[in-house]
Amino acid sequence: MIRVAISVEGQTEDEFSKKILAPYFQERGIQLIPIIVTTKREKCGVKHKGGCINLDRVKSEVSKLLSSFDYVTTFYDLYGFGKVDNISADELEDKMAELFNNQKFIPYIQKYEFETLLFSEPLYYGDYFDNPKATEDIEKIISSCGGNIEDINNSKETAPSKRIMKFFDDYDEAFDKVFHGYSIIEEIGLQKVIEQSPRFSKWIKKIESLV
Repeated sequence: MIRVAISVEGQTEDEFSKKILAPYFQERGIQLIPIIVTTKREKCGVKHKGGCINLDRVKSEVSKLLSSFDYVTTFYDLYGFGKVDNISADELEDKMAELFNNQKFIPYIQKYEFETLLFSEPLYYGDYFDNPKATEDIEKIISSCGGNIEDINNSKETAPSKRIMKFFDDYDEAFDKVFHGYSIIEEIGLQKVIEQSPRFSKWIKKIESLV
């Protein structure tokens, strides 16, 4: 079985990788092992795991993994990636690849945030809140960004995470980033997410092709 390490930036991506991605790839002969980045004290203050992603951190984290796994990939948000401005997800992936020039490394940046994927099935929210207006509200958000959920953005104030939090607030429920992050996709089904997310789908297929 092919062993693939996936470097993730926080608990949300870790839970998503463990509970959604790992079982999916396990069925395809790939053992996906999520590893949360370790944040150095001098970079971010108190030493902890998660966050503070930048190219220096990527170089440090991925270098430690390349010798121990068949392949290494990443799952970082474009938003929150430090020391880069006005850069696309594709351009950032290219910069990450240049750090290693190693075919074992498969960089992936989520455009624009993990929460993008939660917009894959508007009908889910009508059922979840027992209110068809919830489906309409999600559809309006998607339509306002051209119909592609991976383009939901406009600014850091109207990023996917901010939109989904406000949406939950409008229906009098608090959005729990970690819990809802994987549980919604678990209910929607990863295949639906793949169908609705071209960049994400391309990354999934690239990992599948390793077998």
